[in-house]
Amino acid sequence: MYTVTMKTLVLAVDRDNDYGEKANVPTPVIGLDDCLNAAMMLGIADPEDSDVNGLLAAIQTYKEIMEDSRGVKGREAEIALICGDRKVGHRSDYAVIDQLDEVLEKVRPDRVILVGDGAEDEYIYPVITSRVQVDSVRKVYVKQAPGVEGTLYIISRMMRDADKRKRFLVPLGGLFLLIGLIFIFEGLYAYMITGDGSYIYTQTWPILSLILGIMLLMYGYNIMDRFIQGFEDLGKNIKSGDITITFSIIAFGLLATGIAMGAYSIWNIQTGDTLYLIVQFCSYAMWPIILSMVFSDGGKVMKTYLSMRKINRSFMVGTIAVIGIGFILQGVLDLIKVLMGYGEIGSPLITLEIIIGVGFLVASSVLQTTFSRYFRSLHGETDEVQ
Repeated sequence: MYTVTMKTLVLAVDRDNDYGEKANVPTPVIGLDDCLNAAMMLGIADPEDSDVNGLLAAIQTYKEIMEDSRGVKGREAEIALICGDRKVGHRSDYAVIDQLDEVLEKVRPDRVILVGDGAEDEYIYPVITSRVQVDSVRKVYVKQAPGVEGTLYIISRMMRDADKRKRFLVPLGGLFLLIGLIFIFEGLYAYMITGDGSYIYTQTWPILSLILGIMLLMYGYNIMDRFIQGFEDLGKNIKSGDITITFSIIAFGLLATGIAMGAYSIWNIQTGDTLYLIVQFCSYAMWPIILSMVFSDGGKVMKTYLSMRKINRSFMVGTIAVIGIGFILQGVLDLIKVLMGYGEIGSPLITLEIIIGVGFLVASSVLQTTFSRYFRSLHGETDEVQ
């Protein structure tokens, strides 16, 4: 009598690739022993990651199927783990699909039981069901301590993850920042128009919203740690006599000069036109700030040249492009002044500024293309000019 073999695949899904990022587990993983080893490696790297429980639940499901199939002919089972990418979205979904196709090619199952931690993995399930028959889906939720203490603990653990901080805190901080800026500018504009100081006194909540937004953004992007690390690197560079310190000091001085020039240009202007004040500030502050950017990158290029005798061509191309953008912005700002009735700049000068800016941008594009062709024909694409 002919027996039909029915193979079941127990498939664990890790959409954000915690196994690869935290435990350096190469995926896909196929087989009970390899899955056990993967779960142990991630458990050692991060014992509180819910994906560990997801894979252990898949292993439990696999063993239950094997026990139920004991003595029954024609029933087989296999277990596998597939992962996506750290950047959750289309990139991680493509990675999951590629690994899924590889697993299906090797295992050739007749049906699949999906197992995940129930958070992000379920978003990829419809794609999996379009490629193979899915008979069951199991979502694993990790048990935590009850009450407020457990909830605070979960939140604190989540906020220690850099990706989760960016995902949740950055949009929230941006929202608070935007709300605060809108109401603050509204109050300042009303004060400049009417001279009534009561508009300033009503800015308490907008200022608090602004401060909260800035704090959330700083925590989400880990700005304080980067700031501290920058100061530590600065101290090391000073002790070692790094040439970039000189360029950094010049760049900082130009930046401060630009801001001071912009502020001084609008200090005594008696007008309530906020747009004009912004345009005037940018007109005076723009070029020192552009030069500060050039000097900042120039220090890094000089250090590379002195140590390796190489010049980064992207600096030359980028500097020309930045100068071109500066000329175009200068022309646009002058044009806005004229249209608002505050400027007496002639149209030929404005046209010349824009033409010069476009010329610089075209020159940077031509230079980039020339470099690319030269090095591609010489010895392959590279970023340095010997």
